Amino acid sequence: VKVAEALLKGDKDIVCTASTRMGKTLGFWLPLLFCPEGIQIVVTPLNLLRKQNAASLARAIETFKYHAIIVSPEQLMKPNGEFEKRLKNTLFTSRVISVVIDEAHCLTYWGDFHPEYQELQGLRYILLDMIPIMIASATLTKDMLTSALQLLHI
Repeated sequence: VKVAEALLKGDKDIVCTASTRMGKTLGFWLPLLFCPEGIQIVVTPLNLLRKQNAASLARAIETFKYHAIIVSPEQLMKPNGEFEKRLKNTLFTSRVISVVIDEAHCLTYWGDFHPEYQELQGLRYILLDMIPIMIASATLTKDMLTSALQLLHI
């Protein structure tokens, strides 16, 4: 609940570390109940959308059909991609509650052989300070946290 409250305030970036099944996910989905027009972007290493039709998804996101957007680092940070266009659109970003980096330990754990994670460092420059970034993980060590905070400019 504290995570959701902090996201709704929208004035700072958030780190959420908790064991598996302790409610990290609920913390970043709850704000959508209080902001029915809001959009929550969750960056995850899972390839859930790989088989989806990219063009129809892009149109649906552009017309605010979805309020919960799950995206891979590759999709989010693709140069001149759909998400770059959306994140530079003030009408779109005015509705974004936060960008959540789920499984944040992957930023350092996978970063060496998964360069898209390293490209997430540009996210703060795109979002400026208008949209909070939340990082969440059950296995984020102190060193990984320090590295993730530096990478994301938090």
